[in-house]
Amino acid sequence: MKLRIGSRGSQLALWQARRIAERLAALGVETEIEIIRTTGDKITDVGLARLGSKGLFTKEIEEALLEGRIDLAVHSLKDLPVELPAGLALAAVPERDSPLDAVVGKRLDELPQGACVGTSSLRRAAQLRRLRPDLQIEDIRGNLDTRLRKLDEGRYDAILLASAGLRRLGWAARIAELLEPERMCPAVGQGALAVETRSAPDRAFAVCAQLDDKAARAAVEAERALLGALGGGCQVPLGAYAELREGRLVLRAVVADPASADVFACVEDGPAGEPEALGWRAAEKLLAAGARRIIAAVNPHALPLLGQTIVVTRAQKQAGALSRRLRALGAEVIELPLIEFQPLAFEPPEWMSYDWAIFTSANGVEFFFERVEPRPGPKLCAIGPATASALRARGLEPDVIPPEFVAESVVETLRQAGISGSRALLARAEEARDVIPAELARMGARVDVLAVYRTAAPAGIEQKAREVFETVRPDWVTLTSSSTVRHLVRAVPRELLGRVQMASIGPVTSRTAREAGLEVAVEAAEYTVEGLVRALAEWALSHRQP
Repeated sequence: MKLRIGSRGSQLALWQARRIAERLAALGVETEIEIIRTTGDKITDVGLARLGSKGLFTKEIEEALLEGRIDLAVHSLKDLPVELPAGLALAAVPERDSPLDAVVGKRLDELPQGACVGTSSLRRAAQLRRLRPDLQIEDIRGNLDTRLRKLDEGRYDAILLASAGLRRLGWAARIAELLEPERMCPAVGQGALAVETRSAPDRAFAVCAQLDDKAARAAVEAERALLGALGGGCQVPLGAYAELREGRLVLRAVVADPASADVFACVEDGPAGEPEALGWRAAEKLLAAGARRIIAAVNPHALPLLGQTIVVTRAQKQAGALSRRLRALGAEVIELPLIEFQPLAFEPPEWMSYDWAIFTSANGVEFFFERVEPRPGPKLCAIGPATASALRARGLEPDVIPPEFVAESVVETLRQAGISGSRALLARAEEARDVIPAELARMGARVDVLAVYRTAAPAGIEQKAREVFETVRPDWVTLTSSSTVRHLVRAVPRELLGRVQMASIGPVTSRTAREAGLEVAVEAAEYTVEGLVRALAEWALSHRQP
């Protein structure tokens, strides 16, 4: 097997790509490196904060991945946006190098009054102003060697850099001082590498996944969840550092104001197996403390939903992620669960007797494996990323995930996978469309449909819903399934719904809404919670008054 690695052309980027090539060679995999020039490499005379750095150093490389010109990409993880393009995945986070920032030139306490310090990072500049408000902070761009040359030429008295890059290129001796996280909280993912591939099933994904380090993965997932909950842009002056301590994950987070040096900070800890929840909790604390003001000032587009009141209709235990993302974008959120899930009794099937097992929701995974031991057996099909995550949480890796997260795409994906003549198990809700079993049967597959749960409207929802729509008069209602649509129109009088705009998670839900007489103003292009949030944010930005 030979894999093509995509990389930027800087000394540091090539060192990182070669390091992964060495790791793959140890697995018996031959590689070659293709240099790809990114937007960030082409624009060197404008500060990163002014450019907005989301995807600045990754976009062209990811395009090459999607087009099949390369098989994997190696990035500095801190350059990788929180939201990956559809079809791409973070296959591995290898062992992490030091995340600490370094001072090159002189130690901070050795710098004279008014000394000039170079950094291209709002995060570093804001925290540095708190440590030494007397310093003159100037922007500096360029690769590591370029920045060091500018320092040596006397343009700066000191510069701030990531210590990991200096160590990797043999310049550790130039470090005058390492700044501990309590003084200078590092960037999200600093010191870690990201190996990005096309989503599974993919040969490069399967190979590169062997390079993943569990401790590093947990830490950066917590940090990236925090960044995502605060708007997801690398230009946010955010510091975050997570580490495992005695089996628990500890996350330190800072949002610093570049203008005033005001700092909002928190330290949270939680189970190592729940890094995203830890990141979300830390984000909520920072926003509650006042960090939203800094984020809005630095990046006005980070809060596109400011002033919008949005009703989240998901089941109570599933509403949290959607509510957090909407609040992080400035929305006022009202949780009104219009649906709850009830497990059904069923006789556990002979798991090993099936060629395929198909899951069309994370709920289906949860309720099925409450009665069936999760162990390797049939090939697995997951309708989307949330369902795939539920399988992975039980130690099972999906074999196929359709490109669109609807029944029709499941059918086409399984057709291409050669399901004809196979025996398949479909674990799903009691009330569901029969597209999958009907179409697979036409292909010659034998499909056993197993209802493992049902949906129902929560008791007393009509009174609560009427109160919300009569007193609050929200701007939006999010619709995340056909069941939520049906329960909404039963619970809320039509004249009250007429005042509110509807945002749908995908075409099936939209069709149910329109059949019920509701007008859908926004539909997610990617049929996920993240896709729904993105669609609402894009609508708000396009309708914002100049």
